Amino acid sequence: DLATQVLSETVAKALQFTFGDEARETAIFVENMDKFFDTFNVSSFRQGKLKRKIFQQPYRCSSDFRLKFLKEFLEYLTKWRTSAHERSGFDDKERKQMVLSKETDSGIKILVSSFLELVPYLFKIDGVSCFLSEKISQDPLERFFGSQRQKGRSNENPTVAEFLKNTQSLRVINSINLKEVTGNCRGTKRKSYDLESSQLNAPLQKRKRRNSK
Repeated sequence: DLATQVLSETVAKALQFTFGDEARETAIFVENMDKFFDTFNVSSFRQGKLKRKIFQQPYRCSSDFRLKFLKEFLEYLTKWRTSAHERSGFDDKERKQMVLSKETDSGIKILVSSFLELVPYLFKIDGVSCFLSEKISQDPLERFFGSQRQKGRSNENPTVAEFLKNTQSLRVINSINLKEVTGNCRGTKRKSYDLESSQLNAPLQKRKRRNSK
């Protein structure tokens, strides 16, 4: 979420307004990353309208304009890497620091290539009229296993029985844990209100009776 706040449309416009042509390429990078994040984080039907961001609108056809953007984004990364390697006066180590790491670059290419095939495939299925890209995000899975690790503490190799016990415990906690959605990025930042056992067993406060005159 912090990355989506830094690499955002607002920051891109602020760079252009403050530094002008001096920060033009940085502003372009920030703007492209903002669109890239929005492309994969469409979470609701109203999100794009409320935020006035067309890249957060639901996908409704196999030829969505964002698919063209993703292809252009891959070309942008390729040109960026080529330009950095062709710069003179720098050694290989310094050139590597000018671009994304190979792992990040490969991960983005795999993600984009898979997504470019997934969207047309989904709209070939009968009954599919729209698609919310955040629904295939692995964030909920990562949060779940993160909670499992917290429950296991120093135990890094839980048994099946321990895993099931922790899962049941998490279900109980989530059923009584009141959450309020906050933040301005993806709505994943939440403020929790944990109820103690003493509060659960305590009787509800009675309403005071009015004195009859």
